[in-house]
Amino acid sequence: MELRDSAVLVFGGTGGLGRAITAAAVSRGARVVTSSRSAGGEQLHVPGDITSADDRERIVDAALEELGRLDVVIIASGVVGFGPVDMTRSDAMQSLVNVDLVGPLALCGLVAPMMADGGTIGVITGAVADTTMLGTGVYTAAKAGLSAAVAVMARDWRRQGVRCIDIRPPHTETGLADRPEFGTAPKFGAGLAPDAVAERIWAAIEGGESVLAPSDFAATS
Repeated sequence: MELRDSAVLVFGGTGGLGRAITAAAVSRGARVVTSSRSAGGEQLHVPGDITSADDRERIVDAALEELGRLDVVIIASGVVGFGPVDMTRSDAMQSLVNVDLVGPLALCGLVAPMMADGGTIGVITGAVADTTMLGTGVYTAAKAGLSAAVAVMARDWRRQGVRCIDIRPPHTETGLADRPEFGTAPKFGAGLAPDAVAERIWAAIEGGESVLAPSDFAATS
């Protein structure tokens, strides 16, 4: 896939990984619109909440108006929470699942019919879908569910030419673990650099890869 002059929408574009993904796309000559719940950067940024149907539609409409089409949509938004399931309130569970599973699924369903033949949806799920970690039952459930759904959507939309990529990087130094929705993060070892992870993601999109497993990021460490 040629990224020069391609139309890219990045959800979570102001996060630690989202900023790197956006910068890497711009460096390749892509035209980029970003969105997140916070303020944006130099390119067109549309604030909004991925859990809100109205916000999702407004953001996608604004991106289409700016770019004219959608070639690539990257979902890099997400939150994390820590603690055993029996110690987590149900409203906290629901909030995390809405951000990490329901919102991304709904967004995929919204943009897939709008994408030209050959379009790509990249969904950041994470290595937690492959390797469990103590105290992340809710987060793992949401991300593993999203990962499984991406595999199904990839098959559902193959005939219409829309590629759906499951992207599962290992721990990356995005700062997300320092801002949990609930609980306290355990001590992590050194993570991958966001810039290197972003470069690997775009290489996969350009090269037509369908899945990025944790082991596919080994060369970025």
